[in-house]
Amino acid sequence: MDKTFIGAASTNFRPGRPLNFKPEAIVIHIAVGSLGSVDSHFNDPAAQVSAHYCVGKKGQVHQYVHETDTAFHAGIVVNPSWPLLKPDINPNFYTIGIEHEGLPDDVWPDAQLATSAALVGEIAQRWNIPLDDQHVIRHHQIRASKTCPGNVITIPTILGRVPGVPPANPPQIVRTVTNVNLRFGKPGTDAPIARVVPRNTSVSVSGAEKGEPVNGNSDWYSDGSGNFLWAGGTDAPNPLP
Repeated sequence: MDKTFIGAASTNFRPGRPLNFKPEAIVIHIAVGSLGSVDSHFNDPAAQVSAHYCVGKKGQVHQYVHETDTAFHAGIVVNPSWPLLKPDINPNFYTIGIEHEGLPDDVWPDAQLATSAALVGEIAQRWNIPLDDQHVIRHHQIRASKTCPGNVITIPTILGRVPGVPPANPPQIVRTVTNVNLRFGKPGTDAPIARVVPRNTSVSVSGAEKGEPVNGNSDWYSDGSGNFLWAGGTDAPNPLP
């Protein structure tokens, strides 16, 4: 894979990884801007942020920090839902961050999605990282105060495009019959609202599980990225076992 090494200001990353940590997971981000703006931001000494990579909409890959160094991409922890988070240890020490050019509601062009998936697969092979939704995660799962990487892309979509990985069971498509809250973290009405899915919207779901009963229906769909949709608000209110 062709990569362009851009680098980052010395104040925006840490050489090496402390305490002999190595990459154990990959964090997916959205840049909320262009590839060029990311290049500039990570080289601004006052920014004090960086990621290891950014994937452009045309499939370009820019690298800012070596994988053996610590990028400042996910160190603020707010109401985390990632089960593999290490208590009281900065997640930057054991993760690799990949930014993606664009905005949270953008549909990723095929070139960007294919390149991102190939990059994830390459990193995972290099560091022996399992290719699943516990080890390839959304930034939101560490910092719940951000929607990053946005409202469109899902982790199963990325994993499904990793070259050489057998395809998982195809996702199911359900259609909302009313406006439905997409809940983050757990299947219940006390979970934070990730976004509102409008009526008559097709939603890709990866499975279902039991959660809080709503109007007598305790079935909730998962999108595979930590979000849950009440099944009673869809055209398939009773998921198949």
